[in-house]
Amino acid sequence: MQIYDLFSPDFYAQPEPTLDEMRLNHPVYWCTRLESWVLTRYQDISTTIRNANFSVDRNGQIARGGSPALQEKLNFCNNFFASWMVFSDPPRHTFLRNIVSGVFTPSLMESYKLCIEDLTWELIKNVSAKGEMELIQDFAVPLPALVTAKMFGISRTHITELKDWSSSIFTLLGADNASDEAINATYQNLVKCITYFHMLVEEHRSSKSDSLINQLANASYCSAQLSTQEVATMCIVMMAGAYETTTHLIANGILALLQNPAELNKLKDNPALIDSAVEEVFRYCGPAFSVVRRAKLDTHINGQNIQAGQKIYCLLHAGNHDPERFHQPSKLDISRQDNRHLGLGLGIHFCLGAVLTRLETKVAINSLVQNFPNIHLNSSKLEWIPNLAMRGLKKLPIAFS
Repeated sequence: MQIYDLFSPDFYAQPEPTLDEMRLNHPVYWCTRLESWVLTRYQDISTTIRNANFSVDRNGQIARGGSPALQEKLNFCNNFFASWMVFSDPPRHTFLRNIVSGVFTPSLMESYKLCIEDLTWELIKNVSAKGEMELIQDFAVPLPALVTAKMFGISRTHITELKDWSSSIFTLLGADNASDEAINATYQNLVKCITYFHMLVEEHRSSKSDSLINQLANASYCSAQLSTQEVATMCIVMMAGAYETTTHLIANGILALLQNPAELNKLKDNPALIDSAVEEVFRYCGPAFSVVRRAKLDTHINGQNIQAGQKIYCLLHAGNHDPERFHQPSKLDISRQDNRHLGLGLGIHFCLGAVLTRLETKVAINSLVQNFPNIHLNSSKLEWIPNLAMRGLKKLPIAFS
């Protein structure tokens, strides 16, 4: 069996050649390093992530690695992650999802459009006179951070540390074998993050205001409500997801447009294409690189036997580039119509923040393209984050006038 390198800087920079070969020759591939099966076909992935026989619950083994001295801290992190909705199966998932979706409705998310536009314009004004910026730190990070702070009533003074906490979380979640340094850093940041959000929830509850946090705390499903710990955890999940997903979606999208000038010019000339453009960004270079499932029982995928308890890495990026599903998948086409991509998941675990992420990204990309008509890359050296869960750049220097 051929061994595929899924962990090198070259793979993270350009995964498509490797994924194309895997999809053609070993679509259900056993990765010894991950101790998991790896799927690369759209059909296999879409079927698996919607199949109730494949669980998102990993028996507390979400992150791994580290020396024996760090196992207690790793267990703390894993136990906390295991309480998240995205790592929960029904009936717990059903309870959490119904509570949250009853508060964070699509109409509520859409009501933040003016706020998003104002914050986007604020960030653009901050850099417009400079003629250049590092897009991620100057724009793609602060925009979702400011929006989330506005939603949850968080002071702007806390935004930097909130971003540090969310980055640390995803560093551990996306590592195939975490280092002691990564485990210790995530543990320290999680303790601070959990403490902060517990205090925030208690402050909101004592104020008896109509804040989103209080709406979350007071919401019920089948006569049951969230505990203070569950409300705090849900806020952390929403915060981390918004920060990382939206940040990298904006940056990846701008990079894709800059590397495909014909599509960039098409969007400049016709801003109304932004809806299909953002969906194409999800497909072509979306931030969600993979999701993991665990087989509940002995089964098979595409003729390959899968044992109960084995993990399956569903490489969403590979599925989104499957020529059996998408016409010319390696081509960025911002007017693509048949685009049922995997970038937001499928089934009961479809991304709960999809409306807000789409809205922020539409406003952000269109504003950058229309306000900076000669926007271009300011560096030929781009470094991708070494992470199997989240696909994103470390930095994206751009220039404009």
